[in-house]
Amino acid sequence: MPRSPIRRALMAILALSLPFAGSCRADVVRLKNGATIVADTLEERGDDLLIHQAQGTIVVPRSEVASIERAPAAAPGRPGAPGPPGGGGPSGPATSPDAAPDGSAPGAAAPPRIPSREEILKRIDELDRRIRDYPMARAENGKQIVSLLNLLGMQALQGRNDDEALQRFLQALGYDPHNARSQLGLSATYVAQGQDVQARATLELAVLEHPEDADLRTLLGDVYDSQERPEDALAAWKKAYALKPTPALQRRIDKLEREHGIDAGYRQSEAAHFTLKYDGERAGPDLDAGITAYLEEQFTGLVTRFEYYPRQPIVVIVYPKRQFYEATLAESNVAGLFDGKIRVPIGGLQQLNGEARKVLLHELTHAFVAGKSHGTAPRWLQEGLAQQAEGKATSTVAGLALARQYEALSEKEGWGQGFSYESALSFVEFLIEREGFPHLVDVLEAMGTGATIEDAFQRVTRYSLRELRDAWGQALAAKYLK
Repeated sequence: MPRSPIRRALMAILALSLPFAGSCRADVVRLKNGATIVADTLEERGDDLLIHQAQGTIVVPRSEVASIERAPAAAPGRPGAPGPPGGGGPSGPATSPDAAPDGSAPGAAAPPRIPSREEILKRIDELDRRIRDYPMARAENGKQIVSLLNLLGMQALQGRNDDEALQRFLQALGYDPHNARSQLGLSATYVAQGQDVQARATLELAVLEHPEDADLRTLLGDVYDSQERPEDALAAWKKAYALKPTPALQRRIDKLEREHGIDAGYRQSEAAHFTLKYDGERAGPDLDAGITAYLEEQFTGLVTRFEYYPRQPIVVIVYPKRQFYEATLAESNVAGLFDGKIRVPIGGLQQLNGEARKVLLHELTHAFVAGKSHGTAPRWLQEGLAQQAEGKATSTVAGLALARQYEALSEKEGWGQGFSYESALSFVEFLIEREGFPHLVDVLEAMGTGATIEDAFQRVTRYSLRELRDAWGQALAAKYLK
């Protein structure tokens, strides 16, 4: 399914009150959907805001930010500045010879700090001892433990450590079976693992217990949408919007209403690994059987090729051409797309032909690449692999044009960072020839467990992406210009 639901759930979990918030200097980012994120440092990059934390970096569109509260600068030794969690920090004036007259450090403020995993675990142990020693204080100490376990679960989920996230949220629910944030985190973890049935069961119960929680209803709508239950998804999202209206949620509602207005009357059939929706009035009588048979055949090969097995059925929607572009708002040259569901404009066919097979295989490859990388594969890698899977090869004309582009650059460092379908295919072909396809699968797996694209290539191939791009450019020049 699309990664956006998981990201929204993470944003909500990040809004948890941090137990150490009073002892850390940090900037606070307030989102339009009501969530709050505590940042070590902030960085603006184009239309995005990069929120750096000790556990990693969160990228949030600037359009989703309501406000930013900058924390006042404070040196570690400044009067009133907190020490480490648990006390013991200095309380007198700063003694640094470079300190300003008011005790603050000149220039930049002291680096803000988020409590480490070790600190959180230590605090949980302390609270557990308090519960054993002072049973009368169990309720309050239990609340703090739940909050800390939710924070650990969020950090694990953000780092794509789904097993630990599952453990932490289940632990939290052991202390408080009705905690809405724990239920939300557990459901988001199930979604990340591709276990939509468990996510749906957890969310449906949680919504009964917390009918006014917009985040629970939003994620429940996402799960309904991934299971191709558009009426239920719209009902959940609209209730969430009534509780907490946000532009992002309104866009999702508008998108699904537009799509459902077109495919509401489509027939639906189930196969072993696919849910197929199609316009039965216009398609040939055997088109649905031909599509599912072809997809099932390709599914087996892609499972072996990418060493990845999707846990949930993949939704495939087959539109007549005009309705495809009305539903997706895609450009006229788009032959198909994958947005968590495969959408293709081949619904007017009477039988499956060679071109339609290529489109279906291209989009099915996107589903496998997205699943293997947990939705983190960059566009060039997605499109290069998908084109290669459908049997495309770089033409002499395209290769010559790319070689000339490389040779024309006086500075080669920026080579290959822009996107085109031709360059994506050519670079992936080069990587497969040089490193072997299994190495690209390893790169996708590394990204799926939290590595950046640069770190993944460095780890797997021992070369940086810049070095690999430069080697690709040299290979193009040698092949086409020498």
